[in-house]
Amino acid sequence: MKHSLGLCTLLTIAALLGFGIYLGVTWTPLFRGVDILFYRGLLLCGVSAVLLGLLLTAANRYLKTMESATIIAAVAISLSFNLVFLIVLPVTIDRSVSVFMLAEIEARQASAPDTAQLEDGFVQHYVHDMRQIDRRVHEQALSGNITVSDGKIQLTSRGRRFLDLARLLARLFRTDPRFVGLAPPLSGRTVWLNKFQSLPPKAGGRATSAERPAR
Repeated sequence: MKHSLGLCTLLTIAALLGFGIYLGVTWTPLFRGVDILFYRGLLLCGVSAVLLGLLLTAANRYLKTMESATIIAAVAISLSFNLVFLIVLPVTIDRSVSVFMLAEIEARQASAPDTAQLEDGFVQHYVHDMRQIDRRVHEQALSGNITVSDGKIQLTSRGRRFLDLARLLARLFRTDPRFVGLAPPLSGRTVWLNKFQSLPPKAGGRATSAERPAR
């Protein structure tokens, strides 16, 4: 019991230390040339894991309390935590329309904007002023999903494979299919009407409005 508790404490401390290293290297010029936040974050997570492994190995030369497997486990846990943090918070905040909308509502709090004003603000500020379409095109070109030639944008084979994967995941996890070019989801009422209209008419029954002849 004592050994398990000590191991859990050690792994927790290592994860926190690794997170501190990750935050530290984020504020350095390292990989500043990488324009995409997600890609730079992945590289910094890798650097943080290496630095943590070196630090634990050096410390263990004096403490001699950790086995190699423990150091590897600590580095793996730290790397996993940093990756989850990167995706859930910084990347989401950087790309989230919802976060932008909340900031717009805060900026217009005195006038209490309606949805039409928020839509106008989104088009004007997010799309035009911030040039988010240009940013996304640049990112997807760097990722190899599209090519841009003379201002014309073409989807690459890699981009098609990514869309195939995105559509598979959209079906598996029931995300909004419209974001990946699939048909919009049917509402409960639409499904019921489709089923009702597909039923054969009962013998001797009254004709439905769709079956009655026009007068």
